[in-house]
Amino acid sequence: MDDHAKTHTLLEEADAFARCRLSKERYEHTLRVADTAEGLALAHGIDAGKVRLAALLHDAARETGPEEFLKLADKWRLEVGDPERQSPKLLHGPVAAELARRELGVDDGEVLEAVMAHTTGKPEIGPLALVLYVADKIEPARDYPSVERLRRLASEDLNEAAAESLRRAIAHNEERGKATHPASRKMLDWLEANSTAQSRIEQE
Repeated sequence: MDDHAKTHTLLEEADAFARCRLSKERYEHTLRVADTAEGLALAHGIDAGKVRLAALLHDAARETGPEEFLKLADKWRLEVGDPERQSPKLLHGPVAAELARRELGVDDGEVLEAVMAHTTGKPEIGPLALVLYVADKIEPARDYPSVERLRRLASEDLNEAAAESLRRAIAHNEERGKATHPASRKMLDWLEANSTAQSRIEQE
């Protein structure tokens, strides 16, 4: 089977996998994220098939119960920190990635990274994962004060769109007295450092 046929088959399997595991509302969100991510991928020269696959899988474990998340994380030796123990739904990305690997045979590291990191983000995030991270924040049903700005940024600069989304989320958490996941803060630091380095290069 050639790569195109393999990708097409996996996309069909991933769609069915998500549909049977999710409520109608969550599945519809998944499709909107997949369409948004595919559009961003095409705009930025990133593999649209891989991006769509990751997007179809990203929330496949979202409706798992808290105890089941912790049980699966322990069984599969997934990393669990204090934030995940306090809010086990933060594990839905890593659990979905592991389910995709075990049940669908997804073995592409970029796809698995994207599914795993789409909630909190991570430093040194790859391009495919960055597309999914941003698409999840700006899909058409998202409605919050800065979303239109993020949509404009996303069409021009994925790094800056992600950074702006993180700044907004961190500020929102601080207003509510809520902690921000360490991976999100590290991702923002990394994005800002990259942006500064790129500016220096362009000025030389």
